[in-house]
Amino acid sequence: MYFKKLELCGFKSFYHKTTLHFEPGLTAIVGPNGCGKSNIFDGIRWVLGEQSVKELRGSQMQDVIFNGTDSKEPLSMAEVTLTFDNSQKFFPIDQDEVAITRRLFRSGESEYLLNKSQVRLKDILDLLAGTGIGAESYSLIQQGKIDLILSSKPEDRRLVFDEAAGITKYKTQKKEAIRKLEETQQNLLRVNDIINEVKRQISSLERQANKARRYKEVFEELKAKEINLAILQKNSLEKQKGDTMEEIRRLEEEESQVIKAIQEQESKINGRQQELKKIEEGIMEIKDRILHLDNLILRNTERISFDKEKIGELESAKGYDLKQIEQIKARLSLDEDKLNNFKAEYDGIRKNISEKSELLKTKENELANILASIKFSLDNIAVSKKNIFDLAAKIVSAKNEISDLSAQQQIYEARRKRLEIEKAKVAEEKSQIEGELENILREVKTLEADFNELGLGISRMQNEVDEQTLSLNKSLSEIEGLEREKISLQSQKAFLDELKTKYEDINESMEAVIYLDKQPQEKASGLVIRIRDFLNLDNSDRQLNQFANFKLKGEAKPIDLDTRNISEKIEQIELKIESLQKDRVLKEERLTALKQSILKAQESLRSQEMLLVNKKAQQQTISEQFNKIKEEEEIVSLELSDLNSQISVLQEKYASINICLCDLEGEQKKAEEAIRVNQDNINSQNTLKEGVVVAIAQIKTELESLNKRIASDESTLKILEDSYNQDKTVLLNLERQVLESEARIGSLNAEIKDLENKINEARKDIENQNILLHKEEARYLDASNESVDVIKKIESDRRELDNIKNRLHNMQMLIKDMDFKYQSMRERVLQAYKIELDSFKVQVEASVDTTTAVTDTAIQPQGVDENTLIAEIEALKDKLDSYGNVNLVAIEEYDELKKRYDFLTQQQSDLTTAKDSLHDAILKINRTTKKMFLETFEQVGQEFRNYFRLLFNGGDAQLFLVDEQEPLDSGIEIICRPPGKKLQNVLLLSGGEKSLAAIALIFAIFKVKPSPFCVLDEIDAALDEANVDRYSRTLQDFLKTSQFIVITHNKKTIANADVMYGITMEESGVSKIVSVKFANNKDKGLKTQPQTQPQQQTQAQVV
Repeated sequence: MYFKKLELCGFKSFYHKTTLHFEPGLTAIVGPNGCGKSNIFDGIRWVLGEQSVKELRGSQMQDVIFNGTDSKEPLSMAEVTLTFDNSQKFFPIDQDEVAITRRLFRSGESEYLLNKSQVRLKDILDLLAGTGIGAESYSLIQQGKIDLILSSKPEDRRLVFDEAAGITKYKTQKKEAIRKLEETQQNLLRVNDIINEVKRQISSLERQANKARRYKEVFEELKAKEINLAILQKNSLEKQKGDTMEEIRRLEEEESQVIKAIQEQESKINGRQQELKKIEEGIMEIKDRILHLDNLILRNTERISFDKEKIGELESAKGYDLKQIEQIKARLSLDEDKLNNFKAEYDGIRKNISEKSELLKTKENELANILASIKFSLDNIAVSKKNIFDLAAKIVSAKNEISDLSAQQQIYEARRKRLEIEKAKVAEEKSQIEGELENILREVKTLEADFNELGLGISRMQNEVDEQTLSLNKSLSEIEGLEREKISLQSQKAFLDELKTKYEDINESMEAVIYLDKQPQEKASGLVIRIRDFLNLDNSDRQLNQFANFKLKGEAKPIDLDTRNISEKIEQIELKIESLQKDRVLKEERLTALKQSILKAQESLRSQEMLLVNKKAQQQTISEQFNKIKEEEEIVSLELSDLNSQISVLQEKYASINICLCDLEGEQKKAEEAIRVNQDNINSQNTLKEGVVVAIAQIKTELESLNKRIASDESTLKILEDSYNQDKTVLLNLERQVLESEARIGSLNAEIKDLENKINEARKDIENQNILLHKEEARYLDASNESVDVIKKIESDRRELDNIKNRLHNMQMLIKDMDFKYQSMRERVLQAYKIELDSFKVQVEASVDTTTAVTDTAIQPQGVDENTLIAEIEALKDKLDSYGNVNLVAIEEYDELKKRYDFLTQQQSDLTTAKDSLHDAILKINRTTKKMFLETFEQVGQEFRNYFRLLFNGGDAQLFLVDEQEPLDSGIEIICRPPGKKLQNVLLLSGGEKSLAAIALIFAIFKVKPSPFCVLDEIDAALDEANVDRYSRTLQDFLKTSQFIVITHNKKTIANADVMYGITMEESGVSKIVSVKFANNKDKGLKTQPQTQPQQQTQAQVV
């Protein structure tokens, strides 16, 4: 495995995408100070995961992104890619190359990629752990920090040894295991606390659940007995109702007999009374007709009530079905969308499989074409590379002349830039003053607009004050009217209460509303007859005559004799008065607020007026400053024009010399362009080849995945279709039920409408019959003057007939009272137990799941005494009350808490097992790392002594642990003795000795644990020529096992390199790469002077 390629784009000074290709052996990177050599080292360290901005020589991480020059804009992203050869599978990845990429955006977002797939930083660090490669490893030695390996604290030095021993990964695993162990212990403590709390809650809930179960048993028994009592009372009411109906039939027979007696007496009247007889018969006929119509109205009214109840039930059922339909439709819509999406996805997968197969064939053909193109470009490069170095010497001479002129030009340019800056500053001040002037003008306009708007606002608020005043007066008038109505109702209520107190035996039938607007005579006569028993009339004939001649004069309003209704009306009026009073208070508050707002607005108006005057004065001042700045700008422009003339003279001289240079560079660029074009073609084709190979593998993987997925989707599609069809069938059934309910409701509504029409017709017929009756009775009274005795007898019979009717009316009221009691009882049972008493027996017979106790007692209440049931019910209620507050959900809560307790117990067991497992893992890691570290430490100590003696030509050096009892945590001390000196601490060595000793330690570590590559940044800077020779010779021994990349200025180090990269900065702030590959430099004498004699190189590659 070796370091194959480094790509930088937008990283520090590398504006363009720059690629450095490396091969096994020694690669030297050279260039003048400040050209960007160390940026390559920083790029390698950064892509390997370096997080310290200080180590990257910056103040913030965004400093690594190219920040722009005079001619280049700043970039928004930095990217570095490091490619390793993995043909020997050094990394556990089944690919011949491993590419690690890191990106950073100016927004602060960053990405890590492994072979173009996004990963985490942790994944990169795990891949590099134990390999000797990493941002903090001994394979990367930074500029000026070679001696820090020796100068660090003993505890810090061991980091290098840990990496060499390969225990860094184990230490990371140990930290993770310790962290998990601490978390497990904390979780175990929390689980134990929770278990104890749950135990306490279970104990409490168990008692509550037992109590709730006993409560439910008593409640079910109470429910059964109350239902039995209700059924028993229902049967009793039905029996009473039957008896009452029998009594009604008997009274109706008596009524018929009385009518027959009246007819018999009327038959005794002489011939002159035949007319009276006919009238009597007509009256009876009319009354029979009225009675028949009343009965018809009653039957139809009851039928309408029954139909309306049935409609309510149908509407309820229809509503429930409609809700279910909506739910199923929503589910169908979701299922249909899901099914369609799934089908589309299924078809898309099949289409994708076909497309992928065709794409695979295309990519394989494309790969063959790419390989042919790469071979052609390599042949062209070999032809062009011989022409480069012949032109180098001529170019250097021309550049020296240009350098002299450039220095003089830079002086003039600096002066010009200073004047341009001054001019820009003046222009900026001018622009700023112009902006301020414009702002003030806008502010003046804004203030004038605000001034006008405030005046309009004050007018609007004044108008609103007038409107609120009118509204307030209107509210006060309404309150006074309601107060008068309230006093009137209170007087009426007091009068009725007094009347009831005096006449306690007044029949309840008097408490009806008297309407005199449409049928005054009938209603008035009915009232006179009813209260006849309570009036003492001196002359009945006179009263009858007055009654017969009674006519309605003026208007009459309905008088409500129910004091409860009057009290409700009084309460409603009081509520309305209270609402109006609140509204009045709000309006008064609003009125006060508006007046205050007007005062504030007037004050603001005065402030705006003053501010407007100030702004206009400020406008005049800034206008004067603007004129002054404009004069200064003209002076600076004249000076800048003179300076530009002088620069033009220098540029003409520079151009004449540059023409010669351009000709030379033109020839060189043609050759370089030919090589670059072919090399770019090779690079692009290699990139394409990599992409095509990856694409072919990816397509094959995708095809396998798609084939597996389509097999799974077929079964899922069948399940979705079955579910959709099933819901559709249910929906059709529900819609049919809704249509049937609607049809039934329509039929019932039609029947109700028909019955209401019949009732209206009957009422109209009654009105007509009553009018006719009044006429006949008037004729009867006229004729009865001659037959007073007969009339009195008939009147007596009629009083008896009225008495019978009153009794009939009382019986009917009793039946209604029974119906009311039954309805109340039915609603009570329905509200308490959600059971419909009318259909309870049917429900019990149809349901298998109903409680046995309730079923047995509720459907067979015969033989049960009502008083006994009431006593038992009261006892059960007392028993329920004795339970006090009962938590009925305690049963479910207890079951859930028990499940939670079992789950927590299992978690406790799992955590205990995990804790023991982690503890064993930590012990195993300690044993393994201790063994690996001690073995490596002993070998490094021996090799350090050997390389120290080799590099110092003698002397001695030792490594030892500060605390041998704790080798995994102990610091490491280094003792060195250069030749001719006493044994001393490494910190007492000179700078050169520290560097050489550090190099010896690095070589010792590489001897014991070779790293695939090593990057050294000017570590030979502090060495003299003799030490550089020894360093270079020793370095050659490691080139067989490791790849070295050195950043250096030393010619001897450069001479030993196989490949040399030169870093230049032709454009200020932008680094450029030039590489030279030496084939036989040692044979041609290039070992000592590779840069000064490029023409002697027999084989070189320049990119």
